[in-house]
Amino acid sequence: MKIRLEQSILTNGLPKNLLVFVLLGTLVLVSGIRCAEAQIVFASGNSWDGADIYVVDSAGKKVQQLTRHEWYDGEPTWSPDGKQIAFVSERVGHPEIYVIDVDGDNALNLTQHPAPDFSPAWSPDGKQIAFSSERDGAIEIYVMNADGTNPKRLTDHPRPDLFPTWSPDGKQIAFESPRISGSDIFVMNADGTNIKRVTTSRFWDTEPAWSPDGKRIAFASYRDKIWDVYIIDADGRNETNLTDSKFEDKHPTWSPDGLQIAYSSKRAGLYGIYVMNADGSGVVGIAEDLKLAMTPAWSPKPLSVSSKRKLSTLWGILKKKE
Repeated sequence: MKIRLEQSILTNGLPKNLLVFVLLGTLVLVSGIRCAEAQIVFASGNSWDGADIYVVDSAGKKVQQLTRHEWYDGEPTWSPDGKQIAFVSERVGHPEIYVIDVDGDNALNLTQHPAPDFSPAWSPDGKQIAFSSERDGAIEIYVMNADGTNPKRLTDHPRPDLFPTWSPDGKQIAFESPRISGSDIFVMNADGTNIKRVTTSRFWDTEPAWSPDGKRIAFASYRDKIWDVYIIDADGRNETNLTDSKFEDKHPTWSPDGLQIAYSSKRAGLYGIYVMNADGSGVVGIAEDLKLAMTPAWSPKPLSVSSKRKLSTLWGILKKKE
């Protein structure tokens, strides 16, 4: 993946001191841009049980480790303002939902419940987090305030409801459930009403990810005895296999502009992080040399707040060219 910068054209006849100022300013801007790459957060470790949270730029050049814990940290997802990351951790002996700042500091347990809590997903306004929990016997989808208060159950079914993800307008939530046959992608209103089936495969459809324009849902599906990444219109039409490979491809996540999808793939042996265009072309590996890298999530903001470790994102100036 090559990064091309838009060239600035300087007008002839600028005063010498102004020209120097412009050149210096341009140099500073370009230097900043070189350090400013779109961020993808993911889980990685020597084994899945010992995974930690990492961030990599979308060119795959810089990797930063955010958590360091002997127990599993995984399923990371960005807050809409880009200032926090929610994730699942077993550091208290079972899965709970935590948040950290983008520099890895200030870990906070939001759920604090004896039952397993997992699969966090921020609402687009940043005020709520949807998640799956087994706290009432079956695995259901819940929503809580972003500070962990006021949890409410949205679904009520004996079969598991998993991997909630919000539509960009915050009005709907897509999720996975085996409540009919195999496991399918469903969509419901954000209050849990009006549940509709989107996919109708006899196999396993999971990990839905809504496109930024709200028109499509990417998901992983186990068909033909292998995992691939698919997309489908939100109304259930125009299903397409994007990866169609001989490898295991899972965990899709959209870029903020909707032009690319990051995902996990075993094409290099163990799971690594890859990026492709939204039509499945132009596959580039960005985290292939780690022992295990899964569950990527793309940073949501065109300009995120820089952390202590100098992680920032500058969209619109950076142009990606395969």
